[in-house]
Parts: sequence; C-alpha cells; structure tokens
Amino acid sequence: MYAPPVLTCTSDRFEGRAVATIIVLVFFVAILHNNAEQPSFIPSFPLPQRSSGRRYPTLKERMALSEVSWQKSVQLRESMAVAHPSNPQIPLFPAQSLDAFGKYPYTLWDFFPPTWTCPHDVQRVGRLGDGGKWVCGMSIYESVPTPASWKGGVPAGGQDGVVIYSFGINGESSFEAEMLERIPSARIWGYDFSVNGWGKQIATMYEDRTFFKKVGIGKEDDTARSPPFYTLQTLMAMNNHTYMDILKIDVEGSEYKSFDSVMDFFTSAWRGNGDAVLPIGQIMIEIHVGNDQPGVNFNRFRKWWERLEAMGMRPTWMEVNLMALTIPHEKTDPRCTEYVLVNARDARSVLWKE
Repeated sequence: MYAPPVLTCTSDRFEGRAVATIIVLVFFVAILHNNAEQPSFIPSFPLPQRSSGRRYPTLKERMALSEVSWQKSVQLRESMAVAHPSNPQIPLFPAQSLDAFGKYPYTLWDFFPPTWTCPHDVQRVGRLGDGGKWVCGMSIYESVPTPASWKGGVPAGGQDGVVIYSFGINGESSFEAEMLERIPSARIWGYDFSVNGWGKQIATMYEDRTFFKKVGIGKEDDTARSPPFYTLQTLMAMNNHTYMDILKIDVEGSEYKSFDSVMDFFTSAWRGNGDAVLPIGQIMIEIHVGNDQPGVNFNRFRKWWERLEAMGMRPTWMEVNLMALTIPHEKTDPRCTEYVLVNARDARSVLWKE
C-alpha cells in the first residue's frame, strides 16, 4: 500500500528558515527605501535632520533643556527658602519641618539638587566608594588627540592637551590613574600638603604626565608656612595655564575660602561681555558642612553656591558620602557630599564642541 510522505523536523526547519529569510530581506529593503523622498510602508527611524522634522536634539538644544530644568530648581530653591520660618538661617541638619505646609524633611542638599543634565555620557572613574569620581562626557575627553609636540617629551607646563588639577591626594590616586590610562592627552597636576606624592595606583609608564607638589590651597599665598599654601590662580600661573579642563578637589572644608579667592580673582580679571566665567570646564568637589565648618550656615553656603552658578557652573551629579554615617561612633549627619559641576557658559570646553 502506498503511504504518503511524512514531513520531518528537518523539512519544517528548512521552510521556517526560508520564511525568516524572506522577512529579513523585506525588512532591509524597506529600510533602504525609507527616506525623505520615497515613503515606506513601515514606520521610519527617528534619524537626525529628517525633512519630516523628526530628529535627535542638537547639543545646544539639549543644553538649553538642561538650563530650563536648572532654572526651575533655582526658583523652587527661592520659594522653599522664603517659606521656611528660619530663612535665611535655615538649619542644615537634621531635617526640619515647614509649619505652613506640614512636615517636609528638607536638609541642605535638598535645596541644591543636580538638575542640569549632562548632555553626554556620565561615567564613574576610579574605585567605587570614596576616591572615585563621576565625569560628565568622559568619552569626549578620551577623543582629544595627543599633541604632536609631545613626541619629543611631555612638557611640565603649557596649555596643550587635557589639563587636570587634583587637590587632596591622601595616598589614593585611582581616579587619576584611570584618567591617565584612558585619556592619552591628559596631564595632571596634583597638590596635597599632607602627603609626599601620588598614590601607588599610578603606573610608572604615566609618571611623565603627572606633576606633584607638597603644597596646600588657600585663600592667599603663604610661603612662610611649611608646607606653603597658594591660591589656585597662582598655581595656574606657575604652570603657564589660563584654563583647566577638569578640577578635582577634596580639601576638607577649605573649599569655601579657596574658591572665594578664585572667584574674586577671575571676576576682577574678566574682560568678556556680561558676568565673569570661571576658566574651568568641570569640577568634581566634595563639599563639607556641619559643626566641623564654623561659619558655614545656610546663608553662607547659598551665597557661595550661587556665585559659582553665576560664573557658569551647573550641578549635574551628586553623591552623598555616607562613610561617616556608617562608621560606629562617628557623625550622624550627611555633612559631606560629592558634586559634579560643569561650566555651561564655557566657550573653551571640549564638551561643547559639535
């Protein structure tokens, strides 16, 4: 008796592959025909600069959106402060209540959120926890070419390449080590009066791009001290710098007076139109408040912070340092916070080059 043929799994798979191949071919043909001049039967991808108006925002448009968001947070900061019964001396910690609106657990950091979104990638550099930093636009810095003049030896000063300053080494240099490894055009100037050099994380092969001095940063030059202290603007002049791409600073509360001096200097030296702009592309800073910082109350902090904002700096990232809170018998307030501020008004920054 004749028996009809039975389809096997192999033939099933063959037919399935044939159908899948046809679908893929149709899909790619549709993509090739999907342009402004010839409509397609499948939805178009949102490619940049399409005549239909559907495109990715430009860098300037993304920055403008961030500026709107930041401006809104500034307005909320003002309304929150005015509504507080203790304004302008709002307690830093613990969280206070606002009688007019019920209980709101505001601390100092709630008034200064990172509302200016970095329009590039944001990457963690260095070790996890204390010592590592967040960087706005890390891939942009990585793309900066190494100056051709360095083939004859890396200079100890001058403006070429990516200029990085680091204050507060304390034997931990994982951030600097990774920046040197990933950014061939980077040179780093480090300063710390409490240690004798960089941490062991920096490989020997990168030592020609690092420059360390055992000095401190202060509100004025004081060479009578041992080790001596200098202002940031003096150290920049020593290195023949008029601009730095990145400033990393952790100086245990000295940030207020040292930045007061920096802002005073560059405000008086400003020759542009409008308000002065800091010659710094990006700042990674640990800010300290609380009982360890006498005189730093809400009013003092706000004036200092808003002066930085007026000179172009915008908060784009924050990380509360919880180390002291998690160590038994240590402080109980979140008095140390890491901020990343980018200079949105900085015409020299490689971050804003399209």
